[in-house]
Amino acid sequence: MKNLSPLRMAACVALVVSLSVGFAASAYAYAEGINGVSGKSNGFYCRNCHAGGTAPTVAFGGPTAMILGSTATFSFTVTSNSASQIAAGLDVAASAGTLGLVAGQGTRLLLDEVTHSSPMANDSDGKATFEFIWQAPESAGTYTLFGAGCSVNGNSQRTGDAAARTTYQIVVGADVPTPTPPPPPTATATATARENACVGDCGSDGEVTVDELITGVNVALGVTPLSACPVFDANGDGEVTIDELLQAVNSALNACPVG
Repeated sequence: MKNLSPLRMAACVALVVSLSVGFAASAYAYAEGINGVSGKSNGFYCRNCHAGGTAPTVAFGGPTAMILGSTATFSFTVTSNSASQIAAGLDVAASAGTLGLVAGQGTRLLLDEVTHSSPMANDSDGKATFEFIWQAPESAGTYTLFGAGCSVNGNSQRTGDAAARTTYQIVVGADVPTPTPPPPPTATATATARENACVGDCGSDGEVTVDELITGVNVALGVTPLSACPVFDANGDGEVTIDELLQAVNSALNACPVG
């Protein structure tokens, strides 16, 4: 091509580019999934090739924290929002770590990304859920899964389909502590707390005000939940009675008992 004029050279380059783009676009209509459309690379995902349908809802599922180098199973669900879009495909990529397959999902690995080998039919709820594996890196940090799901009508064309994308973050560290809930209070401790409480003293300031009395009345009437002022429930039966309101009035008139 060295003897071509600059104008003819530009024309040849344009022709090559247009043929390449046309070939790539036709490949996107195939039932087998492709990689590079998860949204990881410059935001490019399936929507750039499939159009005319109703966008689905997509979501990851799985742990949000993992130990260095550990492996976990994740899910990616594509929920159709159109009765005519009866199946779905996916492409999932990771910012780091290693993706792997779960048997029986109709998926394959293509250049380190998980994509479908054929579209998965929706279940009775319009959902197609794919499972896959991700192995965390050996370095601590926050890593991202990128996923795009395409909801399709099964006509082997790019028309009448639509796609959506999302991300999912996982914190990886040397240890993932499991929170231990505090033990429930014992009956003795609860009873002692009630004995020492001033009935109606919602603010725990040693006195019962008119506003607090009104709160107690509203709790007794069922207008306000007991959680607004639990100390009105002197006997711990889950409700506020007339006797307990009278105790609160007595505390308002004569001050809270000491102790």
